[in-house]
Amino acid sequence: MQYDKRKAIRRPLRHRALIVGLDKAVIDNCTVSDISATGAQLRLAAKEDSPDEFDLILSKGAKVHRRCSVVWRSKNRIGVRFVS
Repeated sequence: MQYDKRKAIRRPLRHRALIVGLDKAVIDNCTVSDISATGAQLRLAAKEDSPDEFDLILSKGAKVHRRCSVVWRSKNRIGVRFVS
């Protein structure tokens, strides 16, 4: 049995989003694979490195967005924690 260290339950999701640098420059498109109140798993469109901290734009006009800090990386996926 695998122990899940997450503090909040994640739910599966397939939602397109945008990674934007703290300087407001668009970095990459991504897909939110799962999400919780505290973080998410993102599938990246490009192979280039994403910054350690960025804004995740979840809706048109950036009305829904979260500041993210990367907590793990793999080939084309990253795990992020939402930062207040």
